[in-house]
Amino acid sequence: MNLLQARGIKRTYGALQVLKGIDIEVNSGEVVAIVGASGAGKSTLLHILGTLDRPDEGEVFIGNTKVSGLGDKELAKFRNEEIGFIFQFHNLLAEFTALENACMPGYINAGLNEKEIKRRGEELLGLLGLSDRMNHLPSQLSGGEQQRVAVARALLNKPAIVLADEPSGNLDSQNALDLHQLFFKLRDELGHTFIIVTHNEDLATMADRRLVMQDGRMLQ
Repeated sequence: MNLLQARGIKRTYGALQVLKGIDIEVNSGEVVAIVGASGAGKSTLLHILGTLDRPDEGEVFIGNTKVSGLGDKELAKFRNEEIGFIFQFHNLLAEFTALENACMPGYINAGLNEKEIKRRGEELLGLLGLSDRMNHLPSQLSGGEQQRVAVARALLNKPAIVLADEPSGNLDSQNALDLHQLFFKLRDELGHTFIIVTHNEDLATMADRRLVMQDGRMLQ
């Protein structure tokens, strides 16, 4: 089933046209990797697909919702409930435990109660092999563990789609491989859909599809 569709996406910053008319479709349960040289427009595209930025031209649909047509308040609600984000730098809050960090998106979601949020956070951290690290602060966790907490946080609200921007860029090769295998495990066990921007060719070749961007256009 077609989960995400973007048509004719263009984005310009000042005199620089970063995206020159991108079309992309992603099916439910798919893991798609987007590769290309620095400056190709990959992160800009991911931010637009994730509603963190708006296109100058073009439309983005996630499920049956035309997200490019939502107002700011509706968009913020949709983003929190339907889209998960994983970044190169995990952006965990230093003063909160692994469990508290993982639960953050739930506290913004008015549809969940605190007990439910905590149960979901514990369940995800357990699935990610962090059962005995839940009450540790980020400074007490390894880089790989911190990134797994960030993955749990991205999945807390059971998003329709998860967008990852260089998720293993800050990890050593073993932790990077573990993280990549984790994405496929989550897809197989929980049915999540992933779009991953990466320079890591090993991850790109593992993906269901590898899309190449060059100079603001999609090559394949």
